[in-house]
Amino acid sequence: MAEELFLEARSYFEAHPVLLKLAREFCQKYRSLGHFGGSLKLTRLDTAGARDISAYLRREVLRGDRLTYREFAAAWERTRFGSLSLEEFLLALMPRDFASKQEERQREKAARQIIQERLSETCRSGPALAWLEALKSRELRLPQREFYQREELLAAVARALDNLPQAYERLPFFANRVTGSPHGLDFDREEGRLFLQALAFLKGESVPREADGRTELLYAYHILRDDILNFATVYGLRAYDGAGREIEYWRQAAENLSPLNVPFREIVRAEKIQPLAESPVYIVENSGVFSTLLDILQERGRSTPLLVLHGQLKAASWALLDKLAAGGAKFLYGGDFDPEGLSIANRLLQKYSGAGLWHMTLAEYAEASQPLPEERLKKLPENLHPALQPLAEAMQRRKKILYQESLIEVMGQEFR
Repeated sequence: MAEELFLEARSYFEAHPVLLKLAREFCQKYRSLGHFGGSLKLTRLDTAGARDISAYLRREVLRGDRLTYREFAAAWERTRFGSLSLEEFLLALMPRDFASKQEERQREKAARQIIQERLSETCRSGPALAWLEALKSRELRLPQREFYQREELLAAVARALDNLPQAYERLPFFANRVTGSPHGLDFDREEGRLFLQALAFLKGESVPREADGRTELLYAYHILRDDILNFATVYGLRAYDGAGREIEYWRQAAENLSPLNVPFREIVRAEKIQPLAESPVYIVENSGVFSTLLDILQERGRSTPLLVLHGQLKAASWALLDKLAAGGAKFLYGGDFDPEGLSIANRLLQKYSGAGLWHMTLAEYAEASQPLPEERLKKLPENLHPALQPLAEAMQRRKKILYQESLIEVMGQEFR
């Protein structure tokens, strides 16, 4: 390409912005088609633009007309620049717009493979390698396409997966150890969001939306988040530390007939947790029901083990139940006769072989009278435990709710 003629042609196009715009749009067509071709509709064409295109094409052009690449190229050959290849001119004029989308994808794919192979060479643990393999096979997709090209971002997540703690470690200290910053894996950062996505994938789950679900997910990998405000409310339990020594305040509270709000950190610290009395551990959904049953137990001087979930299973609750189940404790759960109550019951029955239902029978549900909106009915879990299937079918048929508070008299009679 003659340098002087190219510079002259570039100056001409830059002096006529509408021609520069057409050149860019034909380059974008090339990206879609893989070759020069196609046509453009001349919309938003002002008087000056119509005049410049008409002069270039040597015919009158009106707004809404179509212009083919073939006509654009033929007009180029009639200009004083015609000895230059139009395609070479466009390539030199707009090199970034010239590559086809297919070529771009191929380049991105090649770069992605290089990055992932380089990271695989530095990783040594199963979690990190499994995550990278899932990215390679497209079994797992990152939230943004550009993330695949950001090696430092991916390397930070790979390091975190490669160094998951064996003993419990608080999130800021773990993040500081693997990224150099205590905020390096915060959930408002890209590293933190990708790390959470990776953990959820490795666990075979979707990324939790709620804070408690995220805390629970981290706990599954020995990472502690919010271990003070995340707590379980318990009554009638005792606990032992790693050396087998009894943790006094658990027993003192039980013997004094007092409930405890036990922080997540204290539950994790206990090596073993057991009921003080030989009894199934009663679990209720709502704090008002818990408090009323507690009144009865205190009046009777009984330390029957009782827990409340406050309407949901937090990480602290899961940790507590795990330790109780490990010691052979049996669970009896009573919750609301609604989709949320059945969801909690389903999770407990699915996870713990020693779990059963407490005052959640079809006969008791027959007293339900509150309407159940259709949108809430859709929240019933799909893979129900067999023990809950009859209740779910009745709920779908009757579309009624019965709250746990309605059964407080019959529940309380068992504690008298």
